[in-house]
Amino acid sequence: MKILLLEDEFLLSQAIRTFLLASGHLVDHYDNGVDVLNAIEDKEHDLYILDVNTPLIGGLECLKVIAAKYPTIPKVIISAYNDIDNISNAFELGCSDYLKKPFNLKELQIRVERLTFNNLNKAQEKQNPIVQLSERYKFDNEKNILYYDDIIQTFTKREHSLLVLFISNIGQIMTDESIQSFIWDGEYVEASTIRSLVNRVRTKLKEDLLQNIRGFGYVMKKISVA
Repeated sequence: MKILLLEDEFLLSQAIRTFLLASGHLVDHYDNGVDVLNAIEDKEHDLYILDVNTPLIGGLECLKVIAAKYPTIPKVIISAYNDIDNISNAFELGCSDYLKKPFNLKELQIRVERLTFNNLNKAQEKQNPIVQLSERYKFDNEKNILYYDDIIQTFTKREHSLLVLFISNIGQIMTDESIQSFIWDGEYVEASTIRSLVNRVRTKLKEDLLQNIRGFGYVMKKISVA
């Protein structure tokens, strides 16, 4: 994923950039708003992280321009301010989330993963509300329901959330960290708890859709449909 970061505090910007790069993202970092506005003219990103107080042009001014140009792409505002007027103004201008400094980098990761997941899921729903998982399994994105031979399948809330995560990322490995972030909002849980949840879902499924990739995580298989 390509991320644009606007942050003029050197140590913080380096920490965020290093953390996001280690998570597998590409990061374009700028320390002033003028460079950001020049950059977005001919380059689109998958997510924008903008500090409010930056030299030359501030993050909120950049947010306004970015929101007009790329309205559906997630945008996170980071700021030391936490008063309701600043937060309200940021959301009115088009931000998707607001993170107060100082923050834990893990919290930023949780926000990024949730925003990108929701954005991808919305795009997929618009393209095709029905996901055919196999000859007999299909998932309706509009109704958020899994069918087997057109019969509704029932799961607990967490089991259903796990299914949604896998269905939205078919063919991609979901690590324990990704599952923990999505299901438990980043709250720490034991690996055995995650494994137990996955096993319960696998047991309820009538076909072998989920695979354990030893040492990496889990993946929902791509199944050919005639």
